[in-house]
Amino acid sequence: MSTPLTALKTVAALDAKLFELEAQRSNVPRQIEEKSRSLQALKVDLAEKQGELKELQAKTALRENELKAAEQVVIKFREQIGQARSNKEFQALQHEILSKEADNARLEDAVLLQMQKTDQKREERDAVAAELKEAETRVAEQCSQLESGLGGIESTLEELTAERTAATKGVPADILAKYDRLIERRGQTAMVAATNGTCQGCFMKLRAEAMAQLRKGTDLVFCHSCARIVYLPEGEAD
Repeated sequence: MSTPLTALKTVAALDAKLFELEAQRSNVPRQIEEKSRSLQALKVDLAEKQGELKELQAKTALRENELKAAEQVVIKFREQIGQARSNKEFQALQHEILSKEADNARLEDAVLLQMQKTDQKREERDAVAAELKEAETRVAEQCSQLESGLGGIESTLEELTAERTAATKGVPADILAKYDRLIERRGQTAMVAATNGTCQGCFMKLRAEAMAQLRKGTDLVFCHSCARIVYLPEGEAD
């Protein structure tokens, strides 16, 4: 292959690395955003659990107050029964006490059930809080690593860009212009090998005249199907 085409292959190889690094660089903010969203989901879950817990605590407090008020009624009846003036009044008060105590027993069961629900919800809230704390530490470390890696990517991009600029000096301006236009259209696959007479960009068989030109190694050869620049890989150029 001629020197200009060899230089163009070098440029294409550098472009492949540049495209890959640029993809990695653009992917870093997305990865950080995804990790932030995972934290946000846990924060929303924690807020919901906290809200549910407060609601249960309020209901529990309401039930406890109801029970206290009901117990005071029983106490008052007990005070009255000691002052009963007749057996009929005594029996009536005793009936009221028994009835209220039965109601209070059911109310006490309801309070205990409400307290169990509250305790369970508190455990759920605490579990999510612990998970969030661990996730925040983990995500902070991961984001720090991503940002650190981003600095390395930026540095490598600068080095490769400088290498590419130097490599393009060995490529004639007209050939480089055609290649750059293809880069805009095709990306990093603007220049591909013609392995066993097949374009590795579109995998179409190259025409005989194109293969003849490739073997001469004097002109830029394009695939008739996808318009990519093609070259003979090592071992086939001889």
